[in-house]
Amino acid sequence: MALASGKGILGRHLALFAHALGVFLPVLASESTLHPLPDAIEPGEIHVTLRGAAIAGEDYAVILEYRPWRERDVRKTRHLRLFGGWMGGASGKWIRTQREEFHLRRQRITAADTQMDFVVPLRDPDPGYASYQLSDIAVVGSVTGTLRFGRWFAGVPALESGFGISGRGEVLCGIVRPSGLGAFPLRGWLPLWPALRRVDLEVHPVAVPTVCVFEASQKHHWDGWRQGTPDFWPGGQTVALRHIAGSTFWREHTYPMVAPASEAPSTRPGSPAGVLSGVQLEIFWPEGGILDFPETRLDGEVEMVSAPVSSLPPRAAASLAESVRLRPGQEPGSLASGEWEALVDSLPDIERPLGFERVQVRGGEPQLRISRKTGFNEPWICILGSAYDDNQRYRVISLVVSPERWRGPVPE
Repeated sequence: MALASGKGILGRHLALFAHALGVFLPVLASESTLHPLPDAIEPGEIHVTLRGAAIAGEDYAVILEYRPWRERDVRKTRHLRLFGGWMGGASGKWIRTQREEFHLRRQRITAADTQMDFVVPLRDPDPGYASYQLSDIAVVGSVTGTLRFGRWFAGVPALESGFGISGRGEVLCGIVRPSGLGAFPLRGWLPLWPALRRVDLEVHPVAVPTVCVFEASQKHHWDGWRQGTPDFWPGGQTVALRHIAGSTFWREHTYPMVAPASEAPSTRPGSPAGVLSGVQLEIFWPEGGILDFPETRLDGEVEMVSAPVSSLPPRAAASLAESVRLRPGQEPGSLASGEWEALVDSLPDIERPLGFERVQVRGGEPQLRISRKTGFNEPWICILGSAYDDNQRYRVISLVVSPERWRGPVPE
């Protein structure tokens, strides 16, 4: 009986000890990711209608994420680890805290026609998460792909007309182009605000063609490729590459598809020193007669134009820079058909010392090939454009080929 009594006392003391640790010690976990707004949202519902967003009879998903707006509302479960502090264990800590920083709710809905209709509660309906409020909405369907709401504003947002959508009091309406939401301030997400109660949008998805000739991510060390450390600059990054078996040197420049959180409305992508803004690839090609691009992926018909970099008209250079600027309602890396035509018309009509062609390689997909001719003694720029959206826009990429040997640092 004495032994049993001792165990009971020990159990009560351990329980009190665990409670004390849970109250007074810091939480042994990362800081909570709270709701984007610092204040509570009034309970209510958002009635959502997305026109032209579905195929009749298809099942689509609506995924709702809820988050607390105060740290004290984060659901926490604390576990006492009796031997963790004494014997080290996995972390050497007495208390392990599990945090529920968000709660997901999923709805599966069958579309009656081409329209999506659903209701979103602003507060989590689950009684166990009553203090959690709506953080974002993800709509997943065959037409929409993944369309997300979740760029929160304290009041009705003032959006540029290029986005095609607008807010008025309790209503968000207009025509949304899902691939054109990357610009500031939406940064890839549709807007939400506390007073919003009705969404009525017409969805215009656009199939953007793939125009790709080189991917640094596909160049591996075990295949003989050597990559330098990425160099970040305002609006993008550069990766330098070389292959141990050749003298050709590559520099890939990438531009963001979505505006960074810190971007100001007027920010334009820059480029590394000496590089035209909008150029995606530089090739330093001091020797060889033919240069193939095995990673080429070109959808549909692709127009290819070229010019000496030294003779590139200012208008063409400005168009290239504009193509990589994140513009409201427009896809990154694209130009309107009129902008593309003006760029092409501005290029000088002179003989080219480089051949740019799309060739069919036996057993593979068509790929870009560059061939050297007499007179290649200065850098040339090649610009590729593929029409889409009923020929209203062009997907654009550009590369500069130089006969010079790279003089900078070489990845080892």
